[in-house]
Amino acid sequence: MMKLKKLLALGLAFCMVASFGACGDKNTEDTGNNSGTGTNTNTNTNKNSEKNEEVTIGTWWVQYYDSSATSLSDNPQYDKDMAAEETDENAIAQKADNKKAYEMKFENVKKIEEKYGVKFYWDNLTYTGVKDSINTSIIAGTPDCDVYLVEASFGIPAQMSGLCTNLKDVLPADSDIFTTQSNAAYLDLGDGKACIFYRVDGGESTVAATYPLAFNVQMLEDNNLEDPRVLWEKGEWTWSKFIEYAKILTQDTDGDGQTDQYGYCGYEAETLDQLLMSNGTAIASTSKENLSSSEVGEVLQMIYDMYNVHKICYPYDYEGSPSDSMRNQYTEGNIAFFPCAAWIQSGNEDYGGDTELDFDIAYVRWPVGPSGNKDTNPGKNGLSGEFYIIPAGVAEPEKVFNVMNDYWNWYDGDTSIRDSKNILHWWYESTAKDPELQVENYEVMKDCGSHLVIDLGVDGTLGDGTYLPLQNLMQGLTTPAQIQEEYKQVFQDALDAYFGN
Repeated sequence: MMKLKKLLALGLAFCMVASFGACGDKNTEDTGNNSGTGTNTNTNTNKNSEKNEEVTIGTWWVQYYDSSATSLSDNPQYDKDMAAEETDENAIAQKADNKKAYEMKFENVKKIEEKYGVKFYWDNLTYTGVKDSINTSIIAGTPDCDVYLVEASFGIPAQMSGLCTNLKDVLPADSDIFTTQSNAAYLDLGDGKACIFYRVDGGESTVAATYPLAFNVQMLEDNNLEDPRVLWEKGEWTWSKFIEYAKILTQDTDGDGQTDQYGYCGYEAETLDQLLMSNGTAIASTSKENLSSSEVGEVLQMIYDMYNVHKICYPYDYEGSPSDSMRNQYTEGNIAFFPCAAWIQSGNEDYGGDTELDFDIAYVRWPVGPSGNKDTNPGKNGLSGEFYIIPAGVAEPEKVFNVMNDYWNWYDGDTSIRDSKNILHWWYESTAKDPELQVENYEVMKDCGSHLVIDLGVDGTLGDGTYLPLQNLMQGLTTPAQIQEEYKQVFQDALDAYFGN
């Protein structure tokens, strides 16, 4: 069975070790076109000096540009984007806007250096390396980096343990992050602090890590089924309607007596997360476990029924690598509905590659569950989002934050440049071939990302390293009620330790 990463700690004193040291390596998922393995190894190990002349940001993928950059081509994507000879009017405009953005980002580095009198570097520590560095160097009082890229799952313990700088202690009360939040905002944990901050934009950071429900357009059309996007707008796209559609689309298409087309296929973790949000609920979004709630029970029952009662799901890969096989089965053209993301489609080169799909994929918000609400359902779990912390004890934390804030404001306040379709073309072109469908899919991703929730129970993971037996549920070996009864106290104990109760 699938082993998922640990998110909650067993005790607050042990919290950092458990969350950072005991976690396994994260499967790196490319949620953009700038992910990869870094080469920058700049590390400033003395962060308690009276003046900070170098700012380092600990990360786990390559980020461009920083003070080590000597040319636009230091970002390899620049040469790729500039290499093509464009003749189409739209392509020419796209190339021109991208060139302008690259130049503005590159020039912004020099502006920051001159304004603050510092050099700054992205330091690729790897995912595990970031957690190890936080766990060792900050606790020792000599943080390796001035800023760390974190996920909420290990950023929250850092805040709870007092290892992060509270921006409310170092920034003026009228700072943008506390008012209009043009470039950055902070994660409010209800403790009056502002330690975990993140980039704000109307584009990439919003649509990244969203998993809308995708569907095979031609398959639904061939079966004379009304477009789910139309049903969504009418408030008729519900779990029951989804089951109705999926049952119709689960078929024996060649008449050999064997089902060869299925209504649904999806990786179990994403299925659980998205159904939770579509039912307006979460497993652990507060200090009190919600696994035992009737709303979560409805989600578990839905999963059980999909596999055991309605039998609309493609046979699950219980022995192999379901995170790959179940995510990618749709490319065979025999799946009606499936969780999807731009990074998945880009990796499969669905459109524009050598093996381009011969059908269209459209995105829609997940159907509304019996306890959900179309207007308020979350569409994105921010737990695995891109967050940052400034370690406690770093010299000149206000300057450090301002460097990050200005770095994100490479467009100098002109959001029309930042959010231009030409700049964000990767997010459009990855999901569809037809330009109109590209825009429609992007808008669905944006809608998902605009409705954020932080659920510490993402993937059904528990604090002691065990996990909800979702595959047993899918195989009919256990019931929703049995799961809730067996694991509710485990979740509560982990949350008590996590929040220091």
